[in-house]
Amino acid sequence: MKIYKAYKFRLYPNNKQQKLINQTLGSIRFIYNMMLYEKEKAYKENKTIKTKNDLIKELPHLKQKYTWLKEIDSMALSTAMFDLEDAFKNFYKTKNYPKYKSKYKKNTYRTNYIKNTYKDKIYENIKIDMENKTITMPKLNQIKIRGYRKTKEIKGKIINATISKEINRYYVSVLYEIEKEDKKIIPSKVIGIDLGVKDLIITSYGEKYKNNKYITKYENKIKNLQKWISKKEKGSKNYYKIKTKLKETYKKLKNARKYRVHKITKEIVKENDLIITEKIQVKKLIEKKEISKYISDACLSEIIRQLEYKSKWENKYFYQISTYYPSSQICNHCNEKNIDTKDLNIRTWICEKCKCENDRDINSALNIMWEGIIKNKKMFI
Repeated sequence: MKIYKAYKFRLYPNNKQQKLINQTLGSIRFIYNMMLYEKEKAYKENKTIKTKNDLIKELPHLKQKYTWLKEIDSMALSTAMFDLEDAFKNFYKTKNYPKYKSKYKKNTYRTNYIKNTYKDKIYENIKIDMENKTITMPKLNQIKIRGYRKTKEIKGKIINATISKEINRYYVSVLYEIEKEDKKIIPSKVIGIDLGVKDLIITSYGEKYKNNKYITKYENKIKNLQKWISKKEKGSKNYYKIKTKLKETYKKLKNARKYRVHKITKEIVKENDLIITEKIQVKKLIEKKEISKYISDACLSEIIRQLEYKSKWENKYFYQISTYYPSSQICNHCNEKNIDTKDLNIRTWICEKCKCENDRDINSALNIMWEGIIKNKKMFI
């Protein structure tokens, strides 16, 4: 079984390498925007659609016209054309029309891995040395990296590498194709998970992972910075100083959430063979103004995404039950349904039939677990 896994490292380029990275980012943006303009122009004037192959054929002419493009990694320039093609494919599906790239937003470029053999010597354009903590990239040569301290070697085939710039910091994400044995296991430990806002995750074993509500920690600072930036003249030095501080605050908020979610999901996947949760319509929940901020802060979609792919990596099982299954209304002891528990303010309730006291969230997690087991009973045989 083939799986794809990305390893993200912090880059420490020297001044010359920084200059070339910035130049490459600008060149990729220039090529993307120019090709988008050419596609629009061709359609408006002649009703013709230029394909990625048509655009790639124009690249040598552009290099002759703009000689500074010759200094840039040619593979990175080509991938800009493929990204534009993918943007239009996405437009046909979602109706989100491709936008022109801005240097003030996401700054990334991608280059594909190439391996050649010449006179019994192997040449690779992307190489990682985990012992010396360096990565070799086209045009940039060796750059110092940091990350994955305990990893001595990464086994697998490199597919591509993406360099990104965030608040004057540089990162590289290397995508690997890894061969993994597809083991068929009979689950010995099953867990049901109820996702919430007050408590982030409630398990069928009665364990509760609290929601640290990082948004409340950074909210006042973000509000103050937004006030200050609104009073500054757009484009001034002070404007960009505050804008950088605002980006750094958002980055800290994002990293705090990311670390917490990764820690929880790793623990759950490691200790269980079958993980069962319910499908959550996050978009509908965010529409409710009174809880939208806390739903976003809880990262429910990210929790589900991580549980799913980490289960796949570990040859374990992940299953989601229907959104409309009334997990919080059914008593897990006798299956008696209590409609009164639709009220979210009711946190504990006593079943009228069996007289058992139920914690709303733990009861829901248990019902999710049993529903998942019933739906997947064949895997236990």
